[in-house]
Amino acid sequence: MTEPASVRGRPSLRQTLPGPDIQAEIEAAIVNLGAERLDLEALLIPIKDKAVSRLHFKGLLKQAWDRLQNLRDSLHRFPLQEVVDPHVIDTVKEADAALVTGRSFSIDDASMALDAACKRSREPRQAAHIVAAIQGMQAMVAMLRQDYRGASARFIGAAETAELDAALQWHYRHESVLALVDLGREFDDSAALEEAISLLENEIMTLARGTGHTSHLAATQNSLGNACGVLGQRQRGTRNLENAISAYEASLENRIREEEPLDWAATQNNLGNALGILAHRHNDEEMLSKAVEAFKLALEERTQKLAPQGWATTKNNLAAVLQSLGQRNKDVKMLKQAVEAYKAVLQIWTRERVPLDWATTMNNLGTALRLLGEQRKGPRTLEQSVAAYNSALSVRTRNHLPQDWAMTQNNLGAALQKLAEREENPETLIRAVGAYESALMELDRERVPMTWAMTMGNLAVARKTLAEVTGDRESAVQAVAELEAVCEVFRELSHAQYSELSIDQLAKARKLVSALAAAG
Repeated sequence: MTEPASVRGRPSLRQTLPGPDIQAEIEAAIVNLGAERLDLEALLIPIKDKAVSRLHFKGLLKQAWDRLQNLRDSLHRFPLQEVVDPHVIDTVKEADAALVTGRSFSIDDASMALDAACKRSREPRQAAHIVAAIQGMQAMVAMLRQDYRGASARFIGAAETAELDAALQWHYRHESVLALVDLGREFDDSAALEEAISLLENEIMTLARGTGHTSHLAATQNSLGNACGVLGQRQRGTRNLENAISAYEASLENRIREEEPLDWAATQNNLGNALGILAHRHNDEEMLSKAVEAFKLALEERTQKLAPQGWATTKNNLAAVLQSLGQRNKDVKMLKQAVEAYKAVLQIWTRERVPLDWATTMNNLGTALRLLGEQRKGPRTLEQSVAAYNSALSVRTRNHLPQDWAMTQNNLGAALQKLAEREENPETLIRAVGAYESALMELDRERVPMTWAMTMGNLAVARKTLAEVTGDRESAVQAVAELEAVCEVFRELSHAQYSELSIDQLAKARKLVSALAAAG
């Protein structure tokens, strides 16, 4: 009953970040993104009061910074020489100046300038692509304000500009749907994802084909895969995950690897993720192997030198699938590959640059080492697993990341429990019990019954083992009570496999209580 071991996405827990955490994320972003403090503080205004986890907050801040850079690039590349109205030229320049780093930096001023430019640009003398570009930049401002639906509407307005060519119509309509996908992904808005999927299938795909560019069709299919994949992860059924795989495969048929190597690699990475998730749903080893193949293909283009962050992401994904295959088959070779892959990722995701990603990878490395250590005779690999979990806990603290802290405490307990068996050391077993008890301090039976039951089951088995070693009847009695509660939860959840395991452990614990009573 060792699960949970690792996480692939951001935590579902929502909480408003305290001031010190916000400042810590600003400092990290300054280092990691090369961002200016004043810019980040302005971008924080629409983000900081949202009820989000720290990891989610970090992602939103990075995304806002990337969007600001894109908007700045759009303003710099805006073809002022093609504008016939001097007032439009002046107002676009004002918007550009408003977004220059410094104390005069103002998203509101940039927005007002672009609104003025948009109003004047609607006069018949302006070329269609000029009018659309200004509306597109208005949409980008809306994205900076976390107004995803407002941004989508602005992009649609750009696409509907009279006499706009087919490629630009597709571009702006595609951007309008991507805004909905971001809304759905970042704020758990399934309705936005369903709307995006429908638009991609019924409208954007047709526009993409109409442009005559296979790259546009490939990009649309990749976006469809992303929307289906995010929605599919939230649903019990597998239809959307299957649709995501089909969309990614179709995208790869239209992507020309030599012309778009990094886009091709990104789609291979996306395909690997979807295959991995669906493989776990179906318990399908062949599909896991296909995920490994997809990640390896992605890494042929996403090299450490050319795209270090993308390389680290894909390498991390590959490690997770190798770990799953190694665990299923007790394959030492695959588990060693997973360990080496995680260690390679840690060369890029350092504690100084990305502490949360570093801690997650350390947690996952600890699990890979524990699984590998279970297949080896000596204690050394298990000791390395314990060390990795403890390293993760130096960042995953209870105050800042309570759910992640609890998960890693559970994992630490599992490693210590296995190490205690290997060493025949009751002191190590006592540490395992303590780790499980710590995890349960943040796990609520009513809110997360499955996770609570798994961790409580781990604690009960460790406590029963300790009672066997020490002859402590009270510990055995406590283990019985804990296992009875675990059996009740698994029965309520109709989880036959774990219910059977817990019933078996309960019988053993009761037998131990009787034996200790007779001996005492």
